[in-house]
Amino acid sequence: MSTAVATTLLVCMWLIMSSCTEGSRSPYSRYNGRGNKSQKPNIVVIMTDDQDELLGSMEVMPKTLRIMRDQGVHFNNSFVSTPMCCPSRSSFLTGMYTHNHHVYTNNDNCSSPFWQRTHETRTFATYLNNAGYRTGYFGKYLNEYNGTYIPPGWREWVGLIKNTRFYNYTVNFNGNKMKHEDNYYADYFTDLIANDSVTFLKNSKQYFPKRPVLMVLSLPAPHGPEDAAPQYQHLFYNNTLHRTPTWNMAPNPDKQYLLKVTGKMEPIEQKFTDILQQKRLQTLQSVDDLVEKVYNELWYLDELENTYIIYTSDHGYHLGQFGVVKGKALPYDFDVRVPLYIRGPGIKPRSKISNIVANIDLAPTILDMAGEEVPSHMDGRSMMKLIKTKSYREQDHGSFDSNNFVTAKKPWRDTILLERGKITVKKRKALMRAHKKNFLETVNSLPTVSESYMKYATPKQKRIFKECAKPENQPPCKRGQRYQCVQEYGRNMPRLMKCRHNKGRRRMQRDGYGSKKHCPCGRKKNRIDAQEKLSQTEFLMKHASKDFSPKFIRTKRSYLQIIGNASSSHNSISSLPVQPFDRRCRVLPNDTVSCDSILYQDPLEWKNHKEKLDEMIEEYRKMLEDLRVYRKHLKASKPSDSFLGEFGNTMSGRGYVEYECEPCNNRRSERKKEIEQRRRRRRNKKKRRRKENHSDSPLWNSTYWNLPPDEKVSRRKHPACKRATMDCSLMDNTHWKTPPYWTNGPFCFCTNSNNNTYWCIRTLNATHDLLYCEFINNFISYYDLKKDPFQMRNAIHDVNYGILQQLHEQLNAMRACEGSKECNKAGLWYRDENKEHDDLTEDGT
Repeated sequence: MSTAVATTLLVCMWLIMSSCTEGSRSPYSRYNGRGNKSQKPNIVVIMTDDQDELLGSMEVMPKTLRIMRDQGVHFNNSFVSTPMCCPSRSSFLTGMYTHNHHVYTNNDNCSSPFWQRTHETRTFATYLNNAGYRTGYFGKYLNEYNGTYIPPGWREWVGLIKNTRFYNYTVNFNGNKMKHEDNYYADYFTDLIANDSVTFLKNSKQYFPKRPVLMVLSLPAPHGPEDAAPQYQHLFYNNTLHRTPTWNMAPNPDKQYLLKVTGKMEPIEQKFTDILQQKRLQTLQSVDDLVEKVYNELWYLDELENTYIIYTSDHGYHLGQFGVVKGKALPYDFDVRVPLYIRGPGIKPRSKISNIVANIDLAPTILDMAGEEVPSHMDGRSMMKLIKTKSYREQDHGSFDSNNFVTAKKPWRDTILLERGKITVKKRKALMRAHKKNFLETVNSLPTVSESYMKYATPKQKRIFKECAKPENQPPCKRGQRYQCVQEYGRNMPRLMKCRHNKGRRRMQRDGYGSKKHCPCGRKKNRIDAQEKLSQTEFLMKHASKDFSPKFIRTKRSYLQIIGNASSSHNSISSLPVQPFDRRCRVLPNDTVSCDSILYQDPLEWKNHKEKLDEMIEEYRKMLEDLRVYRKHLKASKPSDSFLGEFGNTMSGRGYVEYECEPCNNRRSERKKEIEQRRRRRRNKKKRRRKENHSDSPLWNSTYWNLPPDEKVSRRKHPACKRATMDCSLMDNTHWKTPPYWTNGPFCFCTNSNNNTYWCIRTLNATHDLLYCEFINNFISYYDLKKDPFQMRNAIHDVNYGILQQLHEQLNAMRACEGSKECNKAGLWYRDENKEHDDLTEDGT
């Protein structure tokens, strides 16, 4: 064979091989040659709304499981810090706990000016946008987002205005508000997100091939109103995956107020949970299609091996658990545990990690995937540390924990904080007063005050206890001693007093007066006996002139004497608890209020002055109540022959004149009857309300089912479903607009109560699996999920006091932590260097 023929054959073979290789590539590979690809990975986050982990929702999504679970890692212990939409999404964007970003509910501070100014400017999107990523957000943002602006950090923006809907919604599309109606092919929200996100991905790789992409796909399913695509409205009939062992387990007297007063579900409510489960699973079928569509587009673009995909939910859900018909916001696993799957470069398929992670870890993880430094203000940690550690162990050592717990070089926390709701100003002040009282009572019962108790004291209390602990300040006063610490009768706190160095005080100290032990009647503030003082007052009233002011009687100038009428000096006015302060507002002659200019400019000054006014108002209210009690007591105990009668019995005299007549007596008796009737009505109303809250009768009032056509009332405020201290809603045949419909008639159900605010720690490691909660009404609960995986029994009485104190201290530390360093340290389960503390219960189990 000649050389020319051989060369021709080699060229042909090379062309054939090139054509075969080119045919195996995707049709868009011309945009993404090796030299044109971005060096940093693409990141795609898919977040559903209200998707559960424990009620079987993932089992009906085969495409998602094939793509995410079979080709990635499953974090089977993934939780959210707050089982509410807006707080959870705020934590996802910022990587911060609720107590640090201050979005406590779906209303207050949700997408507020404070949020926009303080936290929205430092989400993970702003950092990646500055790092060169092409960022795009598609779907639901925050519940109160009004569509008037585009949040910083996002180049492509398709944000839903207000809360979840599938039809008849409005979106902000790159600054333009677009109204969508109820045509499935043009308006179904899940499909709209899928199409817009794929278009953005395709255009980004075509026109900006060297720039990586960050996309967040925030889907509406399976949140209400649970409108499924038409092709899936026949599926999952009679699905009962939601009927876990705690389904319809009610009432629960060992749990918080909401579950204590919630009874078993009626048959109509049980049927509703089954249909709601069916509709929720139907909506997830479109999400399953979306995951496959994004996956296929990445494969077509030859970007699949350079892309991280994260699949999760903003929180869980319950359907009949503990008798609550539906909802979220409970601290139990069905509400706080969410699915979490990650696939991408360097992640071993079908792997599992059991270390506890939270939604606050998503923002640091996304930044770590992009190779960016995690800011210090974020409370979470990057999960890539666990993924890389697990991959290294499996590859090099071939052995791994059978429970799939990863032991990282730097200890990974095994405790997270769960918090829901906020403390009102009134409740905060009441808690502070109760805390101060309990602290002082505890300290006074101890022989010595240790450092462990002093950390709960206020700065003033710490200063006093510190000074009183010094030997030079112990009574009695000695020569050269400046202060002495005296425990007075009736006071919980010791008093630090100056040493006067006079005989009378030294004699009092020598005899033991001024101590709680030797002064059974309290310290006398007045040197003059009460009877002697009364005699002097009688004498002055008989013989002194009108304008005479007996200054030698007054022992202390009171606030009311300064601003009051000096002519009433014959009345002995005692010192009042309200102290004067600098009033910085005044009423002008034209009945307008004018304040210092700094109060209108400095928010801190405004807040401090307002708090002072609130405190004065409370004190004056208490003062008025005391004065009414005094007046009532004096009326009831009026002497028959008063010495004031000596001044005459006519209207012209200065003494007390008792004027009685029949009409006056009749009016007085009628007034008393009216007051008594009013009190009786109030008592009966409270009894009826208490009976309604604890009765087994239906909670709804059927007379209010059908309202007038022109009267529109929210389902959560329907008059047929009113119940004190509870958040109840109406369900009727007009609720769902797409099949399958609800045709079983109206009923009411309660989803929440006004005292369901709590703070919990969720601990999970190779040896412990527990939930400890403190509610706002001082209710405490404890669940050991090693023994009770479904959290059926509150085992708080089985835990010894030392462990409870440890859990309380760890909870307080996590409630106050800021930044990943503090929160990771507070999230480590207590470990003694000399002893293992596994004895959680009294019996040592």
